Amino acid sequence: MTVKRALLVPAVLAVTGWLLTACGPAAAHSGNGVITFAEPASSTPSYIFPMESGAFFTNQNLYQFSNQLYLPLYSFGDQGRPVVNQRLSIAYPPRFASGNTVVNITLKPWRWSDGRPITARDVVFWINLLAAATDPNSPPVGSSNAPGPGWGASVPGGFPSNLVGYQATGEYSLTLRLNAAYNPTWFLYNELSQIYPLPQQTWDRLSASGAVGNYDQSALPRVGLQGTSPTQFVPQDPGSADSGALGVAQFLNLQSQTLSTYQTNPLWKVVDGPFRLSRFTSAGYVRMVPNPAYSGSPKPTISALVEEPFTTDSAEFNALKAGALTIGYVPLQDISQKAALAKTGYSVAPWYGYGFAYLSYNYTDPAAGPIFRQLYFRQAFQSLVNQPQFIQDFSAGLGTKESGPVPGYPSGNQFESPLEKRGPLYPYDPQRAVSLLSANGWQVVPGGTTYCRLPGSGAGHCGAGITAREPIHLSLLYPSGSQEATNEMEALQSTVLAKAGIGLALHAAPYQQVTSVALNSCTPATPCSNWQIANWVDYWTYAPDYLPTGGELFATGAGSNGGDYSSFTNDANISATHTAATPAAEIQALYAYQDYLARQAAVILMPDTPLQLTAYRSDLKGLVPQNVFDAINPQFYRVSSG
Repeated sequence: MTVKRALLVPAVLAVTGWLLTACGPAAAHSGNGVITFAEPASSTPSYIFPMESGAFFTNQNLYQFSNQLYLPLYSFGDQGRPVVNQRLSIAYPPRFASGNTVVNITLKPWRWSDGRPITARDVVFWINLLAAATDPNSPPVGSSNAPGPGWGASVPGGFPSNLVGYQATGEYSLTLRLNAAYNPTWFLYNELSQIYPLPQQTWDRLSASGAVGNYDQSALPRVGLQGTSPTQFVPQDPGSADSGALGVAQFLNLQSQTLSTYQTNPLWKVVDGPFRLSRFTSAGYVRMVPNPAYSGSPKPTISALVEEPFTTDSAEFNALKAGALTIGYVPLQDISQKAALAKTGYSVAPWYGYGFAYLSYNYTDPAAGPIFRQLYFRQAFQSLVNQPQFIQDFSAGLGTKESGPVPGYPSGNQFESPLEKRGPLYPYDPQRAVSLLSANGWQVVPGGTTYCRLPGSGAGHCGAGITAREPIHLSLLYPSGSQEATNEMEALQSTVLAKAGIGLALHAAPYQQVTSVALNSCTPATPCSNWQIANWVDYWTYAPDYLPTGGELFATGAGSNGGDYSSFTNDANISATHTAATPAAEIQALYAYQDYLARQAAVILMPDTPLQLTAYRSDLKGLVPQNVFDAINPQFYRVSSG
């Protein structure tokens, strides 16, 4: 899932040199129990329905906003560990049967804020809408029927296509029948993790003024499911696609894009999370207050959570220094002021994530796509990324070199392969980059314009689709508002030009705009020409696919596959991580997946640095250790009296 900034420093730093605690009279207090939380620069919440298409699929939307109102079936992240959090989950641990082809789920006693219980019907409602929203046969954009909202976590062949049936077996229990035997850990962490019970008794409608019905049970795509039970898929009636499950999904999607009504829309007043929405503005200001009907534990003790928007990290830091925030962050370029913050009542701790940092190539771009599809070029470009410089100059020395798509944090992560642990396959080496380009038909002009000297697809030539004397002029889209990101992109621009004659035009835009551009369903049949390289993710946190298997990111056609990377071998490697029969086989499959992708240099790896240096009032308890999936859990926050 998309997020800003990055990770990977040994966790001991959070306890030693980088945890600054203020005490005594200088410590500040959070008045009246109102906690003010700084949103990342130019990254404001913009979607409330917890079924986000790729364009809205950000941690700011899901884990720092809508998940405070609407909870997933299973929650993840516990005391800084990348594991399931049973305490916050709505369902008991799943029970696998029949050789891991059947999953039985039982819900905990949990209620919506209107007093009604969460039932299996609410879970079935989600699955019905998810199938309709991700159906490849949904009407295209521009047709008389609006397309479904999509789902940023969708993986071709994944949930719910890998079901052959599902059924409510009781008011609070349901059974899923799978189309194959799947690894239980993977199915819990990457499939059941995607499910959100939804208030069917309120949301199952086709318009704001229409009556609530059982519309989700009709006009469903067959996908991978069979059967005629009302709680199973039935054959789709194309003529009424917009009046069934797809119509409900479309309605909720459109309501969620009307930000001005969040505060008043009756839809969003029925919640099951620890908070309910009190105020929301289109600028991204959010105020949430405790949900008195919250069934979980602990109950919130703070009086309100306020999320404050900022256009730049400098504006955020000014507010932090003025004492206007309970929880903020120290931009890495301002790390020298951490001691001054401690004197004004703040503690500072790095926030480490479970993921990796990278830039995406747009393989479908008509101009640059043929260049990006050359392995030698991707190897050369990666060899021009000076990760040690970025860490030292722009991250205050906090960070490690990125090696591949599987996290190295927490230290000793069993899923990281020995190859990745040894370090990047293509470390910073400008001479190697120049040699690779020269050996493959390019006239390299350091500081000038490198061009194709030998077009064609034979050995020693530039490659198919690259024309004679074609220059390497590329564009890079990245989020505005972060000085650290700007510094990194400008340093990369300077390096690739000076060392290898590669032109790189930088374009900054608000974060939501960058993600919308980069995740707009590019395919070879429908290429996108409005971007070439994008820092749309900056840092990918593995969520809601919490096991780092890559299906959500790099499988052909996956919902968050920015740039449409496609490889038959990679798809097969990902599939093997889903079906491994034993834990040992799962680890070996993960090794094969990550090693292949690292060798292919499918994306541009960037260094791992902290998600952010979180600064928080010293009287605030329950914040650290922070959730490694970039989620916040303010129901644990409490303000001490001294």
